[in-house]
Amino acid sequence: MGIKEKELEDLVLNLLDTSSAIQRKIRNICLPTQYSTIESNQNEGKSNDQKPGLFEKKRISSWEATIEQLKNQLAQSQSAYKQVVSKMQEYKNYSAQLQSKCSNLESEKNNLENTLTRLEHDLKKAKIEMDEGKKRLKEHERENARLKESEQSLSSSLTKATDNIRILKERFYNPVNLLERYRSLSVSIRTGLSDVICDKDEILFIASCSTPDHLKAIWTYTKRLAGSNGDVNEVKILIDIFDYFFDVFNGSLREPMYVRDNVEIGYSFDDDKYDRCTGSSTSGKIKEVILRGYKSVNTGTIICRSFVRV
Repeated sequence: MGIKEKELEDLVLNLLDTSSAIQRKIRNICLPTQYSTIESNQNEGKSNDQKPGLFEKKRISSWEATIEQLKNQLAQSQSAYKQVVSKMQEYKNYSAQLQSKCSNLESEKNNLENTLTRLEHDLKKAKIEMDEGKKRLKEHERENARLKESEQSLSSSLTKATDNIRILKERFYNPVNLLERYRSLSVSIRTGLSDVICDKDEILFIASCSTPDHLKAIWTYTKRLAGSNGDVNEVKILIDIFDYFFDVFNGSLREPMYVRDNVEIGYSFDDDKYDRCTGSSTSGKIKEVILRGYKSVNTGTIICRSFVRV
């Protein structure tokens, strides 16, 4: 089965040539033999001296043996020829199978090439998409970094804003709280101070203590309300407002203009320094400082004397 087709064809041709050569040799040998037989028949009536010799008989026997050998060779050649033809048929069948397999393999090859082409296209497409994805990822990373920086900046700004709000709340807690408390006073009190204190908003409320006259007017009204047995809570609100306004007024100047009186409970009462409330003794020790007075820092002149109970 491993012999090539060309070699098998050559072998068949050689066998055919050999067979033809053997047949020719047989014919060539058979002709002299036939002639010898005829001559033998013609010479049967002759004497022994006239018959062919012994040599001729041997030659005929040799030809007959040769013919037999050639017949055997021819039979062998024909048998070999049949085997070769059978093998050639097997080879042709095997060749047809191989061709069928080759055709199938070629088809598979084409399919694989098509699949490879498609995969190469898909791979190229996937690579392009991956590159685009990487670009988008880098853009997202840059955007995230920018957003993180913005977040940090906003967080820092928020922290500062929160601190500022806290500072403002602390700074404006008193005026806001005092304004609410002032608005809770009776209408008569707020009307009496309407020319001095403006309660429209916190800024105007604070501006109410911008002049010495306004400061003194608030102190005077508070003293009069406390001396006329006004509501204790309302008197306390006005005292707290005056204390705040006093500090704001002094704080708005390069140097403080006024200083509060340092009178304390237990001090001896002095008509030249203090004013006593109704129901107090004419002399003795101070039992309560109702409204602390103030004086000029530069001259020491008393602007408003402390209002006390003796």
